[in-house]
Amino acid sequence: MANIKNLQMWNDICTDVRIQISKSLFGLKTTATYKPTNSIINVSTLEYSPQDGEHLRNILSAPRATLSSTIGEYRPKPIACGNYMLEVCRSRDNQFVCLLLSQYQDLEYKPVTDTLFFEGDEAKTICQLFQ
Repeated sequence: MANIKNLQMWNDICTDVRIQISKSLFGLKTTATYKPTNSIINVSTLEYSPQDGEHLRNILSAPRATLSSTIGEYRPKPIACGNYMLEVCRSRDNQFVCLLLSQYQDLEYKPVTDTLFFEGDEAKTICQLFQ
């Protein structure tokens, strides 16, 4: 599990009014909670091949109204040392998802999408990608 404070989208998460950030264990542990459902947010980083990364990029840039049909039966397969990295913040109840897709360029991961926030049915649809 990734540390939420080490994510590239950390500043975007901190400024979102739907997210509550709390520190515990003498400030060593940071926990994020999705306020509307009071659900803890789990954080992960997943790396993907160039093909899966491009497919994810197309999905994330598609109009939200066509999200379900754009995803369809597609399920990306994470790999070690991938060309694309997806930062995922997902509430345990799948009512909230925050994503940032980055591509490895010039010896570092550089964002290729904005930080994207999904709630409710859209979040559940996005969560299908990770099942």
